[in-house]
Order: sequence, then C-alpha cells, then structure tokens
Amino acid sequence: MQKKDAAKRIEKLKAEIWKLNRAYFLENRTDVSEDVRDALKQELIALEKKFPDLVTPDSPTQRVGAPLDGKLPKVRHLTPKESLSDAFAHEELEEWVDQMARALGKEHPGCAYLCELKIDGLNISLVYEKKGSRYELLRAVTRGNGVEGENVTHTVRTIDTVPLHLEFRNASAVPELSPGTRQASLPKYIEIGGEVYMPKAALAKVNKGLPKGEKFANPRNAAAGSVRQLDPKVAAARDLRMFCYALERETADALHIKTQKELMETLHSVGLPTNREFVLCRNLKEVEELFGGLRKKRDALPYDIDGIVIKVNDRRMQYDLGSTAKAPRWARAYKFPAEQKTAQVQDIRLQVGRTGAITPVAFLSPTQLAGTTVTRATLHNEDEIRRLDVRIGDTVIVQKAGDIIPEVVEVMRNLRPEHTKPFHFPKHCPSCGRTLVRPEGEAVHRCPNKKCNAVRQEKLEHLISRYAFNIEGLGKETIEELLARGIVNDSADIFFLTYEDLLGLPLFKEKKTENVLLAMQSRKQIPMERFLFALGIRHIGRETAEILARRIAWPAKTLTVKKREDLGAQTSLFGTQVTETKVEGIRISDIGKTLKKLDAEELAAIDGIGPVVAGAVLDWAKDEDHQALLKKFEEAGVLALQPEGSNLKQIFAGKTFVLTGTLPDLSRDDATKMIKERGGKVSSTVSKKTDFVLLGENPGSKAATAEELGVKMIGEKEFLKMVE
Repeated sequence: MQKKDAAKRIEKLKAEIWKLNRAYFLENRTDVSEDVRDALKQELIALEKKFPDLVTPDSPTQRVGAPLDGKLPKVRHLTPKESLSDAFAHEELEEWVDQMARALGKEHPGCAYLCELKIDGLNISLVYEKKGSRYELLRAVTRGNGVEGENVTHTVRTIDTVPLHLEFRNASAVPELSPGTRQASLPKYIEIGGEVYMPKAALAKVNKGLPKGEKFANPRNAAAGSVRQLDPKVAAARDLRMFCYALERETADALHIKTQKELMETLHSVGLPTNREFVLCRNLKEVEELFGGLRKKRDALPYDIDGIVIKVNDRRMQYDLGSTAKAPRWARAYKFPAEQKTAQVQDIRLQVGRTGAITPVAFLSPTQLAGTTVTRATLHNEDEIRRLDVRIGDTVIVQKAGDIIPEVVEVMRNLRPEHTKPFHFPKHCPSCGRTLVRPEGEAVHRCPNKKCNAVRQEKLEHLISRYAFNIEGLGKETIEELLARGIVNDSADIFFLTYEDLLGLPLFKEKKTENVLLAMQSRKQIPMERFLFALGIRHIGRETAEILARRIAWPAKTLTVKKREDLGAQTSLFGTQVTETKVEGIRISDIGKTLKKLDAEELAAIDGIGPVVAGAVLDWAKDEDHQALLKKFEEAGVLALQPEGSNLKQIFAGKTFVLTGTLPDLSRDDATKMIKERGGKVSSTVSKKTDFVLLGENPGSKAATAEELGVKMIGEKEFLKMVE
C-alpha cells in the first residue's frame, strides 16, 4: 500500500473505531462484536507501524489501556455413537425445554441440568474387557461415522491419565452393593466415552518444533493428528490428555446410577479422568449465568472449549425422552457465538457446483477466524450480493456459519474506498461460457451444460469423497488432469482407469499407481446408500440417500463377482488369475430401472422425502444420459450391496409408534431401528395420530395419555410377535 492510500485508510479506520467504541463504552450498544473491533485496531496498528509519521495523538492506538482485545483399521462400535444438537441462543434452549415438556406430557419437564464444559477435542470411546476381578483396556476407537471408527488404541494407551485397567469394587458411588455383587452384575465389556484434547501450552510446544507449513492451526487439529499417528512414540511426546463423560447404559444400570452427576462421580471414583468443572443447574437462568461466566474466562482455561453441554440430570427422564436418529433429546450443546473478524474483499468470483449451481465467492485478505486462516467466504447468490451491496475493495465482517463455512455477514460501508463499483452478476458460466439460467422460484443461477468441465470436476470429486466411494489417492489436481487429458469424461470412467493412465500423471509413481487402483477395486462393491449419494442427485444428501436405500424395494439377487488377482505387474495392475465370490447385491442397471418406474406420489409420501426430493429423483432417473451412466457403472463391475433391513416387509408403513418406559430386553435404539426398518415412524409425543404405544416398565404420563385418547398399547412380547 502506498503512503497516500495508507493515510486515507488510517483516517477511515480511526473514525470507525471511535464510532464503535462510543457505542460500546458510552451508549451500552454493541454494533459489532469485540472481535471485529479488535481486528480493526490490529489493522490500524499494522499501518501505523509501517508508516510511523502518520501516527497522530487522536489515534485510538495512542490511548493507554484501551479495553480492546486413514490408514488405521476400522472397528465397529459396541453401541452406536450419537452427536449433539446445537443451540446458539437462549430462545433455542427455551424451545428445547418446551419440546421435552411436550414429549413427557407435562407443562414443564421440571428437571435439573448438569452442565459440562464442551471440550474442543477428538471424541474417543474406551472399551474395557473383564479379566478376572478387574477390567483391562481392550481398545480405543474414534467416533468415525457413529457405527464404526478408527482403532487408535496404540496412541491412546500412551496418554498417562487413561488407566490401563479399572476396578469397581471401591466405587463410592454405589456403596449399597457389595464388591461381589457389583462384579457379578457388571457386563463383560464396558464402554466409556470421552474427549482427547491437547492443552494450549502443549500445542505451542509442538508447533515450535514443526516446520512453518506443518504447524497445527488449533489444539483440536493437533489432538486429532496426534491420535491418528501410526507411530505411538509421536503421540506419547505430545502431552495428550483426556476427559471422560459417558458410560453405556448397561453398566450404568448395573451400578444403580440414577443421575448424570452420579455418573460423573462414578467415573472419577474408579480412576478415569474427568473434568471437575461441571455444575448442577436448577433452571435455564442458572445455565445462562454459567454460560456467560465461561464466555468471559474461556481464554484463560488451559484447553479450548466452544461452549457447554447441557444434560438432563435424571437418567430415568433421559430414557423417557430417548433420541432422534442422530442425537439425544435430553442434551444440547450450547455453543459460543460464532467468532467474527474483518477482511478486505480482493475479488469476487463464481464457483460452479456439481449440480451446475453457481455460487459467488469473495476472495479475502487472509484473516484468522475460529482457529483457521480464512481467504474465501461464500456470498450465497445474486440476491445476497445485492442485499449486502458487497464490492471489491470493501471491508467486510466474516464469520463461520455453524462454525464451519466462512460467510460474509456485513459490509462496513464507512470503510469503503472511493470509486468502488457495484458487482454485477455475470450472465455466462465462468467455465464453459454457456448462458446461465435461474429457474423460477429459485435464488440460484445454474449452468445448464451437462458437459461443463467445472461441473464434471465437482461430480468426480463428489464421487470419490469420503461418504461416497471413498477412493483415496485421487485428489482435486489429479481429477483436473484426467479431465484435461480426456482420460475421463464422466463419473463411471474412474473405474476404467488403467495402470498406464495413472502412471503418466504428475506425482504418480509405480507404488502410488498400484495403491490407487487397489483402492478403486476394493470400492466396487458399495452399500446402496453410498452409491445413491455418490450419484450427486440434487437434494440427495447422506440421510436422504439412506432413506431411499431402505424404503425402496430394490431387486436384490445373489450375484457372482469376478476379481482379478496377481497384483504388481507393470503393464497392468491385474494379472489373469480370476477368483469368484457370491454376494447379495443389486445390479446397477436394475437401480436405474427401479428409479425410472417409481410413482411420484408414493415416493413423496415416504417420511423424509417429500415432493421436492421426489421430483429431483424422478427427473434424474428419466434422463437418458443418466441411465447410460448407470449402465457404464455396471460394465465397470460396480455392484450395490443391499442395506441392512431393507428386505424386510414394510408392515409398519404409515404407522406411528411412541416408546415409553424401560423395555425388558430391547433398548430404545433397537426397538426404534426395528420399527423404521419396517417402514414405521417413531414419535416422542402421543396424539390421536399415534397408532401404537410400546410400553415398558415405569411408562410415565404417556401411558395415561394413550389410554385417554384410546391409542393401542402393546408390550415388548406383542411387539416382537409383530416383527417376526
């Protein structure tokens, strides 16, 4: 920046900072976050340092004491792992409490809440196995996809605070049980959940010893990277810690643990590391006071937190409330407001997505935001650009939506340079030049060219991504090179790649080429839900793909799969030896035929689908190019595996169940799964639309409501007869 331009920028910054300071300190009004004010001051300091003769006595910087400031083995979990639903405002907590009240059939749930610090680390499950009179650490597993995770026992064992064995005979939380009774009542395996983290001081020490380009951005990344090291010596040298906070139900029941607070005390009493900062709050007012206090002192803590976890203290009430498909209804992660920073817009460009959707992106001056360096932020669409009136050269406030995706939330017009021009949305695709279209009723422009290179690039990247085919070794640059050379033209071409195709690419040597081809070969048999997701159909995310995979009657068959062996030949990865195996699967061509024959109304009536998704699926299936693509996948040897439970008769289609009380043998999760696999829906509230209430012991108010409304109530035995 030239001195003349710097002088203009400094004057604008000084005026804006004084205006914001006056609002905050004198008028008790917060126009922007403290992070934004601090970012503006840091920019002013940097400019005054570069041009010291431009420093004036009236500058805010001259005020003393200004108050501005994969390669790991996969392991199946003993019990499915859940995530937490988030709340970002007090109103959302009030709505949560109202939801629980309705679910319990009360005007107010009348419960206390145990509030625990939400440690920003890596979720880990510890599994201990009963050996004689004590339990020994069997394995440590990352959360992964909730069903299976990575086995990281070799690194977690190096954490000093993680005990290698446990003994429950001295558990003070259950003094009423004799040691013999306690040992006899406990299961063979005990699973404990917790968070592995790295203290801030440890991160600074680790980063000090790393090259510039390899330093960790934050403690969470450092913890995750260290736990996933193949060499346990690396993890052992990095001062990892762990806090435990969860215990699977079977063990908790055997120990007669009645509250969440007792659970935490029990974990602590047997030597497991726990965070002792938890607080029992009687109501949301106390929760809010605790939350506010933590926001002020979070930076002083030796570890990173991003909020608090609020849990209903009464475990009986937890069971009554149950869980959704992904999260417990009795807990919320109350997260701190998204961190905000300022940055200057250096350019605005269009990004083309896999469905042809055009997203304008602001290219920014680098800024640290929530622990990472941000250089780009989404502007969403043309309407949003007009609403914000964002221009190249503007200073903008940036935050991470949901703490993930950077977005521009406000333009600081007082800092706008002279002679800036409004941004006019281009009329043509930046990749292929085709005229963009904006469908009626939509805010998004789209490129209609199916052969657009940018669209094909995004589709291929989506196909090989983690939740689709999950093919390692093929990155963005490799896909771009394959398209540029004309080696691949569509998604299915990936599975026709040869040894010679890859060996000629940049960075591809013999070993990497063999590994990539091996990965592609191993992924050709893919679960149906992953395949549907991989196709990149509009509106079909992971959850919707799972619903389609389970609720549509796919023509499964016993198929013979041929596999070539003798790896390592230089002219071709696979030799001539062929082995055959039989699998239960669905031909890809049959998938195309089935999708094409679906009835729009029946598809839209499936819970979780609706008319918009149904229309997108049918439009995709009717396209002859897409049918040809599916045929090509089949020719490449791709086979879809039938999802678990999808071949069951849909005896509960259109039926709604409510579960209440403790079932003798089935867990709530098991019962819910059995209902959904057979086409049913599980609700938390009894109403006239409820078809069955599945009763367990101590059913509570839901049984009374069912009796009053005349809803049929069944026990576990009757339910099991229904699903036989």
